[in-house]
Amino acid sequence: MWSHTRSLELLVLVATVAPAELIRVATAFGPAAKAGGDRGRVARRGLLGVPAAYLLVTAVALAVAAEDGFVPDVFSGWRTGALTGALWLPAAVVVGAALVGAEFVLGAVPRLLDGTGRPRLAVHRGGGAVGGGYAGALLVTAVAEELLYRGLWIGVLHERFGMPAGVAVVVAAVAYAVGHLFFGGLAVAQKTLSGVVFGLLLVLSGSLVVPLVAHLAQNGVVFALTVRQEHAARPAGGREAAG
Repeated sequence: MWSHTRSLELLVLVATVAPAELIRVATAFGPAAKAGGDRGRVARRGLLGVPAAYLLVTAVALAVAAEDGFVPDVFSGWRTGALTGALWLPAAVVVGAALVGAEFVLGAVPRLLDGTGRPRLAVHRGGGAVGGGYAGALLVTAVAEELLYRGLWIGVLHERFGMPAGVAVVVAAVAYAVGHLFFGGLAVAQKTLSGVVFGLLLVLSGSLVVPLVAHLAQNGVVFALTVRQEHAARPAGGREAAG
């Protein structure tokens, strides 16, 4: 399957960029989302569709790679030594939680520069109830994104293309961030930052478990903030500004 010119490898990577964007656009602006439509149903479609899109694209991309016998080395690194793991995993939790604050600070910069008012900590949402389904979607999406952007992307770029690890981390981070373009350019910048940190955790630890734990910790904080946000009696529905 993999061509000597590596055109097919590149095609597979390009095909995995932003797998959920069409789902987000369709649910937010499609016919079902027009005035008078069932907003709850639209929100549920997005809640199910986004993680499903990530899972499908990730599974197909990994299957195509494995069919030719190419499995990135990182997939054999789903391990952390007893002592090393005891240090990396709690560190990953701290880093993941801290990334929420880092994204907020990055999102606050434009408002501080143009003087539009005090930044407000808010979470991007597409509407719908916050509960087990939302938590499950965050979990599934985090797992798929780490398998795809840290596992496959960095593996292909570094091992197949011979790209320096640092450059591969940045390129994979940008690809990951483009998957959040629906939320605006600022969200892309915020997720590029997170993607770079997740990639560095992978390279430094040698285990995909570490960035995965960090990503899950980040999404756990996001879920907690979302619950708090929903209880703050602000108007429900619609997308909300970040940072």
